[in-house]
Amino acid sequence: MNRGRIALALIAILLAGFLYSLIYFSLPSGKVTLKVICADSVLYPLERVQKAFESSHPNVDVELEGHGSIQVIRQVTELGAEADLLMIADYSLIPIMMYNTTMSGTNQSYADYYVRFAGNSVVLAYTNQSKYAGEINSTNWYSILMRSDVKFGFPNPLIDALGYRALVTIQLAETYYGENGIFHELVTDNFDPPISSVPDGSNFTITVPAVQTPKGDNVVLRASSVELIPLLQLGSIDYCFMYLSNAKQYGLGYVELPDEINLGNPQYAEYYQRVAVKFEQQRFSSVSLDRTGQTIYFGLTIPTNAPHALLAVEFVKFVLSQEGKDVFRSCSQPVFNPSFTDNLTAVPTELQSLVVQESH
Repeated sequence: MNRGRIALALIAILLAGFLYSLIYFSLPSGKVTLKVICADSVLYPLERVQKAFESSHPNVDVELEGHGSIQVIRQVTELGAEADLLMIADYSLIPIMMYNTTMSGTNQSYADYYVRFAGNSVVLAYTNQSKYAGEINSTNWYSILMRSDVKFGFPNPLIDALGYRALVTIQLAETYYGENGIFHELVTDNFDPPISSVPDGSNFTITVPAVQTPKGDNVVLRASSVELIPLLQLGSIDYCFMYLSNAKQYGLGYVELPDEINLGNPQYAEYYQRVAVKFEQQRFSSVSLDRTGQTIYFGLTIPTNAPHALLAVEFVKFVLSQEGKDVFRSCSQPVFNPSFTDNLTAVPTELQSLVVQESH
């Protein structure tokens, strides 16, 4: 390397350190707030990552804010919130909602890459006080939910990724168990206007109306799966669809669903794709939120307008480090090693050694 290149490299390092110092000590209190908006489903491990990161960065206050995954992105793209990092339960929402989107008549790109860093699967959670808890298993769960005295819940599919994933899981169950009418009895009959599912050969299209209104008392919707946990613990509902990690984190009983329907096994990716979810009224005039069944992958990105982007890089670097991954694994959240990205050149330089360009 010639002297000119060495000099430029040293200048770049010094400049990065100077900018980081400006961010790090920008507040009068001597602390800088790192704003992380995340899916509720990762709050449990992130609270532990938060403590570990703050202990090694005493001048940083990590602020966590949880929502359903769709709502997480809306905070930045539609509601004008400033965030340093977004972490969601469905990585594929990042490109469709943040890349070159048109909001309020203007075209803007809020992100130019994602990192797929974790996986999960769908289970049916319950407690010891749930009706028929001693009877339910992986072969009869849908018939238990059909009983008139049983109440169950799942998140709103227009707010939370697990909401539309639960619909896909229920529809896939019909094919797996060879039982027609499972979706109709568990979902369609329990909503007014109905959430319908129409077959086309071996494929299905689920149509979600603009307003999701449960009919009767058998089904309960909330903005996220974590918001259903208190209802489950209090006995207000008997069962709810949930990520396996959350069921373990909160000490709940759960029915492990077959890989063919739990959306957790990439070997069944083509099988999952047999079900599409269509929304009659889009939240955004320029963005389609229609979804297709796919393997569950959690994702993160640092928004292009992040106020403390350099510090966000440090936090992501910790999340993707062995120590950060160990925290997630100790919380029953599976993480990848390495993680994957759709645009390696856009990933911050300090993170590029921790991710791999995904192949298509």
